[in-house]
Amino acid sequence: MEPRIIKTENQYRAYLAEVERLAAEDPVPGTPDGERLELLAKLVEDYEKERFKFGRPDPVDAILFRMQEQGLRQKDLAPLLGGKNRASEILSRKRPLTLAMVRALSDRLHIPAELLIREPEPAQYGKEEDADEIPLRLLVKSGLFDDEEATWLTTSVVVQRYLRPRQGPLYLRRTITYGATPDTNKTRLRVWVGRVRELAMKSRRERGPWRPDALNEEFLSYVARLSWAERGPQLAREFLAEKGIALIVLPALPQTKLDGAAMLDPDGAPIIGITIRHDRLDSFWFTLVHELAHAWKHLPERDIAITDECVEDERDDDSKEAEANRLARDAFIPRSLWKRSDAFLRPSVETINALADKLHISPAVVAGRLRREKTGYAAFGKLVGNRQVRKLFPEVKWS
Repeated sequence: MEPRIIKTENQYRAYLAEVERLAAEDPVPGTPDGERLELLAKLVEDYEKERFKFGRPDPVDAILFRMQEQGLRQKDLAPLLGGKNRASEILSRKRPLTLAMVRALSDRLHIPAELLIREPEPAQYGKEEDADEIPLRLLVKSGLFDDEEATWLTTSVVVQRYLRPRQGPLYLRRTITYGATPDTNKTRLRVWVGRVRELAMKSRRERGPWRPDALNEEFLSYVARLSWAERGPQLAREFLAEKGIALIVLPALPQTKLDGAAMLDPDGAPIIGITIRHDRLDSFWFTLVHELAHAWKHLPERDIAITDECVEDERDDDSKEAEANRLARDAFIPRSLWKRSDAFLRPSVETINALADKLHISPAVVAGRLRREKTGYAAFGKLVGNRQVRKLFPEVKWS
């Protein structure tokens, strides 16, 4: 490729791959490859400076970011900050850092001292309605935070970390919500998205490498076949982790009807959030593959999230939602087969099980699709896997 000023994300990725290839060969400076590496590296650096403009974090933001990166909890910082109470006051911006704390944190967390000696930004909300819409006890009760995190959780921390992040991996320029109504609490939805993103970043080291070309129709079909297994949802999370994809199960907050979300982490790897709002197998599997389709087709940029309320309504009024619906349906049951199948023409327990057996998918998926498209929700209630999903994720705090 002829080196040019980088103007697009695809161009940036191509140049970055070339830089990594040349750097691995360690060319001698002054040779053609050495000069090419120097030029491409400069072009990549200039693009990153322009594309990823972030302000310098204040001390608390820098500490929280490093804690997230290293998987640390507040109790891990207590010895450096003079005890649990002092650590809580520091992280909630109620007390400034002392010089001794700056030295300890710089040595332990490898944060530049010049960041830690800055004055922290005041703990203010910016909008009064943000504070009103974030009842802290509700966030803990709903399962977004555990009891230990609740000891340092304040409205200020929630606002600063999830609603107005200034830099770092939680930053999102825009959240697109399908199915929202005037009753949807957008503030709580954004807190949920930020928390999903944060948990995904904490678990990054537990996942395999991500390959940008991994997502395709074959990938979706493989995930769909995992529904056949008794512990299929767990197998799906494990399989996605091997492929570098985070599957975060986190309950929805009241005043939202959120079922799932798709976004990318700073490295471009997909993050899928699932609420299991409806504790049924058919709902889980359709939502999961629907969100994977969004991650494959509709997230060209890393600072956008797509969220879905009431995903089972299968809204086709938006082209992206229509495509995600189609890809999800076809991953389980090909269009060429569905309306000619006995399950569709003569719905019964026997024909549903026969089609599921043939396609190697869960009967719950077939029954769920029939309920949505033909028979209504009063039929086949015993086949859709009621109360069969949440119990597979015992680590989640279900309210």
